[in-house]
Amino acid sequence: MGKVEKVYLKKRLVKKFAPECSFFWTIKKEGNFFHDINFQKDFGKMLTVKCILILGVLFLSEICSAQLSRQESNQAGITDESVFSDNVPEERIIQISAAEWNQVQADLAAVKLQMSEEAEKAAKKKVEDEEKKRQTPQTKIQGRIYLDAMSIDHGGAHTVEEDTFGTAARTARLGVKGTQFEMIEYELLFDFSGDKIGAKNVYAGFRNLPCGIGIRLGHFKEPWSLENLTSSRHGMMMERSLLNTTKDFCGGRNNGIMFHNWDRADRWTWAAGIFAASMAESLEPIVSDSENIAFTARTTFLPFYEKEPDGFLRLWHIGGAFSVREYDMEKASDLKTRLKVTPGNNYSECFSATFSGLDSLTAFQMETSFVYGSLSFDFEQAFFSLDDEFAGNADIQSGYAGVSWILTGESRNYDRKVGRYVALKPENPFVRTCREGIGFFSGPGAWEIAYRFSWLDANEIACFEYGEEPGKTFCHTVGLNWYLNSKCRILFNYVYADTKHSSGERGNESIFQSRFQIDF
Repeated sequence: MGKVEKVYLKKRLVKKFAPECSFFWTIKKEGNFFHDINFQKDFGKMLTVKCILILGVLFLSEICSAQLSRQESNQAGITDESVFSDNVPEERIIQISAAEWNQVQADLAAVKLQMSEEAEKAAKKKVEDEEKKRQTPQTKIQGRIYLDAMSIDHGGAHTVEEDTFGTAARTARLGVKGTQFEMIEYELLFDFSGDKIGAKNVYAGFRNLPCGIGIRLGHFKEPWSLENLTSSRHGMMMERSLLNTTKDFCGGRNNGIMFHNWDRADRWTWAAGIFAASMAESLEPIVSDSENIAFTARTTFLPFYEKEPDGFLRLWHIGGAFSVREYDMEKASDLKTRLKVTPGNNYSECFSATFSGLDSLTAFQMETSFVYGSLSFDFEQAFFSLDDEFAGNADIQSGYAGVSWILTGESRNYDRKVGRYVALKPENPFVRTCREGIGFFSGPGAWEIAYRFSWLDANEIACFEYGEEPGKTFCHTVGLNWYLNSKCRILFNYVYADTKHSSGERGNESIFQSRFQIDF
């Protein structure tokens, strides 16, 4: 009869419901045919019947399982009013009464109420802390140190004939800066690098007024030139361009009052004020028998500005400034109403002139700047029209064009409130850390290469009183900057300046200079 196989289905269920029975079916197998069922003639029909039999057995097993679960539930005393979850295994099914369920709901409501009260207390404390912080004066100490090394080769006819080598503390500044009630601002900043202590910023003012306009009074920079308003800490070169050499008679730090504002939505900034036309960087009072006053205004606009979360910046900045000035000719020397052309640092002077006959001046300046990620381009041009007792009606024009590329991929940072550039922040600063007793440096910092071409044409002011030294100067500057972090950097510059004096003689300078710079 062949081998007989017994297949038991749901043995546990069969024993539960029919312990006296043995439920199985017998399959008589001989070769490849099942003789107990007459399917010898059609093997396909045989397979169909076999599938039907298997499905029937599975259906029967499910019915038996449901019956078994119902009997076990009845034995455990669980009624239809019990609360349980179908996803919980049979061993974890619990029964709670209506009273217990109500208590759970009450406890949950109490927890929610407690959480709401705690959140309300936290929000109230946050408001109180912010108000306390707003009312508490926020003051911080600030300062900067520039340590320079230089090698200057003077060639041709020049103010300085001998070559210069050496080191210098270019800048050593210390001061305080702060706010009160998020509305009053103040700053005191002095420079200790010269023979005398120089007053840089000494002012107080208001910001965030209800009308949105800010007011500043004291000794500070006039709203003139993107390069001038960008701190020397954040410039692409060690020294500013030849355009900045005009700051002593236009656009420098002077006593005055200024009104300013900016618009986040429209991307506008503007600033305008009344200042002393020229003055020394000191706190000495300005007393004059004649007018020494200036009006200066500047506005900027961003046609587009996009900054991604990773710091990638795209912007186009345009702007312009205007100034009208009247001078005290008798005190021109004391007030430093002068033009001192220094293409590198203070030790590389091409020519200088003190305007002892300057009566008035009208100046116009335009600027633009592009940033696309790590690439940036700056351009400025200024025109000065002088009414001078000795030079007559003379014109001076100056400007620069510069480009920089940050090799490590960072973008320059831009201050939209003022329309200027601020500190670059390296993505991986060069700092020393210690792990498991071993010190190592965590990143390369940021590296930047830059080139700038600047020019100044002062031919028309050449006269007997001012000498024949004024002329045309063209200056090329190449720079390599290493930003260790946002507060420290090392700069290397090479400068070549060529001057054609009004007398026809020429002079040139080749300057190698480096700087270690830190600020806080």
